Amino acid sequence: MKRAFITGISGFVGRHLRDELICEGWDVLGFDIRPAGENVFVGDLSDRAALTRAVVDCQPDAVFHLAGIIKSTDPKAYYTSNLFGTLNLLDAVLQMEKRPKIVLASSSAVYGLTKSARPITERSPLRPVTEYAVSKVAQETAALRYHYAFGLDLVIVRMFNLLGPGQSPDLACSAFARQIALAEISEQNEIVTGNLDAKRDFVDVRDAARAFALLAEKSEAGQIYNVCSGNAVSIQQCLGEMMSQSKKQLSARVDPARVQKNDVPVQVGSFQKLNKATGWNPRIPINESLTDLLNDWRERVRRGDPPSESKIS
Repeated sequence: MKRAFITGISGFVGRHLRDELICEGWDVLGFDIRPAGENVFVGDLSDRAALTRAVVDCQPDAVFHLAGIIKSTDPKAYYTSNLFGTLNLLDAVLQMEKRPKIVLASSSAVYGLTKSARPITERSPLRPVTEYAVSKVAQETAALRYHYAFGLDLVIVRMFNLLGPGQSPDLACSAFARQIALAEISEQNEIVTGNLDAKRDFVDVRDAARAFALLAEKSEAGQIYNVCSGNAVSIQQCLGEMMSQSKKQLSARVDPARVQKNDVPVQVGSFQKLNKATGWNPRIPINESLTDLLNDWRERVRRGDPPSESKIS
């Protein structure tokens, strides 16, 4: 049986990837800052010794590196986790006699302000505009150095905008779904938003998990792969779809404080390279993703669950 080691296993992508790998017959272990059941080592990426022990003890055939910070008020935290945490993991892998495949999660944020409406390929220039995006560029660069310098069998996955059950409300569509779910059980009738004009390439997290699993077995070392749908959809359309599914009449109000500076107007990717390598295509349509996200928030609100944290991918 093949063995997988997932950092950030209790996070949004991590939980879905764990389920995907188990369905494919993998033995799955993980590393997370939070306790997450059996077969999960608890620790922080900054704890080099603990991370090394976990990786060496696990002896995985594949390492999926999902852990990292996506939102923080401290700019240095992005580099501590996303860059130096990744270096700690790669150094841990170097201690292994039989080195595993490494599938490293990056983000379409590295492309930043694109100057063309054409789909972004892996060869498109990088123009990061946020601290998070810069930290991911640094992470990618460091990881590729380990591939070229030490021969690590490593690939990078640039995920575009994910959707699906279990998502943190720090991201727009999930924030809308949470507000709608709360409004349905209260007297609230207004959904507060940021910029609704931006267009994004949305892909279901379950499709993304399937891409990670495929890349562990069907990818070329040192390569970068986009995971996306190839379609640009406005934030307004996403909000409208979920509001149309609401059990009560709702209205939307743009809060200027929620409009991000340097917001990228349009971003759409190409997954041709991923398709050629693995045969992957997105299967879950966006309306289904939005419905599942909204229903998930209805259940979370019913249970009184706190909002998901955003520190782990």
